[in-house]
Amino acid sequence: MRLIRYLLLTAFLLFGSALWAQPPGPGFGPGPDNGPTRERIRERIKTMKIWKLTESVGLTSEQSEKFFPVYNRYQKKLEELDTRRDEMVEKLERAANDSQASDKEIEELANSLNDIPRQLLEERDKFFKEISPVLPLRQQAKLMVFEERFKQRLQQFVREVRRDFRGGGMGDQQ
Repeated sequence: MRLIRYLLLTAFLLFGSALWAQPPGPGFGPGPDNGPTRERIRERIKTMKIWKLTESVGLTSEQSEKFFPVYNRYQKKLEELDTRRDEMVEKLERAANDSQASDKEIEELANSLNDIPRQLLEERDKFFKEISPVLPLRQQAKLMVFEERFKQRLQQFVREVRRDFRGGGMGDQQ
């Protein structure tokens, strides 16, 4: 637990200063604009995730060579589904607020949006079937735990950064 806190603090210090050095606006906060600051942060998080995943799961170099191409394809598919979900939410919102949209159109959009979790589960099943020859069951379990814990910690970190950024939390401590 202490190591995770240290890693998060290090990550925060590495790219947190870049976050505060940028004026709020394009590239930060909610919205469709993914500016260079946000992209740099994403890349650093990806790098840290791969490093920590390799360590947590205990991948050998031979396993890594086979595992990461499959993992990267899986991550890309998850990103595509996430993007599609965002697009579907936007379309459904527009249709729901458009008095000209038919019930059939709204129903189709809602069904498409509701289908995405099933697609995510299918992709996860395919991924674990594909890596099963590479990773024994114990390492697969470690991977599952790592993914969940990493996601939780990242969400917590983002909440804290947003709270500090909006509330001036870190700047208030003098």
